[in-house]
Amino acid sequence: MKKILFMFVAALSMIASANAQTLSPKEIKKATKAAQKEVRAAKDQLADNGNINSARTIIDRCMKNEYVKDWAETWSVAADVYFKLYTDANIKSYQGTPYDTIGMYNYMIKWYDIVLTCDSLQQIPNEKGKTSTACRDTHGYEMYRNHTNFINAGIMYFNNRKDYKNAYEMFDKYYKYAETPILKSYLEQDTSFAKYAIEFAYFPTLAANNMGDYQKVLKYVDKAIEDPEYGAACQRIKAEAYENMKDTANWISNLMTGIVNYPTDEYFYTKIIMYYNDTEKWEELENFVTDMIAKDPNKAYNYFVVGVLKQQQKDYETAAKNYEMAVEKDPELADAYINLGLCYMFLANEYVDANSNINYRSAAYKKVLEVEKEYYQKALPMYEKVEKLLPNDVDKWGPQLYQIYYKLNMSKETSRMETILKAEGLL
Repeated sequence: MKKILFMFVAALSMIASANAQTLSPKEIKKATKAAQKEVRAAKDQLADNGNINSARTIIDRCMKNEYVKDWAETWSVAADVYFKLYTDANIKSYQGTPYDTIGMYNYMIKWYDIVLTCDSLQQIPNEKGKTSTACRDTHGYEMYRNHTNFINAGIMYFNNRKDYKNAYEMFDKYYKYAETPILKSYLEQDTSFAKYAIEFAYFPTLAANNMGDYQKVLKYVDKAIEDPEYGAACQRIKAEAYENMKDTANWISNLMTGIVNYPTDEYFYTKIIMYYNDTEKWEELENFVTDMIAKDPNKAYNYFVVGVLKQQQKDYETAAKNYEMAVEKDPELADAYINLGLCYMFLANEYVDANSNINYRSAAYKKVLEVEKEYYQKALPMYEKVEKLLPNDVDKWGPQLYQIYYKLNMSKETSRMETILKAEGLL
């Protein structure tokens, strides 16, 4: 009997699919009744729990049927069908029995979309001028209860499958559905939603970034930045999005915002420094760093950057003073020690070159050698410090220590360094 019924409604559907423009009003009325009968057949099939798939087949056809695709009842039945399909799969997930995860989430999306369509049709006044909230009354609360499953789906795609496209779409639906009249009415009463909406925004932002879709990055990144845990990371992602889009003005603006809001995060500061350096905007860079020192005189990196600028200008005295300030503020800043030691060695060379006209046998030249030695003695502890800080980076301290030990006639240390450099292929 069930098989006969199914074949009957299928036949009715074929009749209803004829082009309405070729039919008379009487024929159209007949086709409409036939299509409506098929909708009711789907409803009857749903009433029989064993016929959910049959109900789905019928109602899928009805939602495309031109005679009932704008009939609210069609979508009401479809909502019930897809809610059943979704909940059956969801129950299996809680029971730990095998189920189609992706299929379950697809049922959920379909259910939501159908309910929203049904609700919109029910808001159209009928011939009596009345509207209905039947569908939202039936499904609204369940949609609200299951809303966070879009987050679960997004995380599944993101973490387990590395499918960032579908991950983003799931997170995106979480936010889009939240703005619909049905969900909004519930979520406005949920004090936790605003908090979760901020926390979860990190994921679509990261998914879009992993896809290299920088326009989509910008969609939720401002909300994600509000999260104290991920704010700095998302500010970096936002800046990088503008950088990748070649929008220099917004890139620099967001780096500046990062400096202000996340002063301990070196990323923003370093990126701006690199920008000024790469574009050779030396005056702007110096003004920027000077301003940063005025705002935060304890930030070691500010002094380091000034040191680099002055070193590039061959003003080694001023450079050395700034490097000295940098290591005073941060005794672990290895690059500052490296450059400070180098400045002392440059100053030694400059002094010797400036006095090269002095007779090397004279007492005055002996004084020159003493001054040179003093500079090398000042450089020595700098590179010994670097050796302790970066023991595996021999190239950053080995050649310099070898030269210093040699200049200071420290034969034992020179021999040790020679052995190290040969082992590293640096000598």
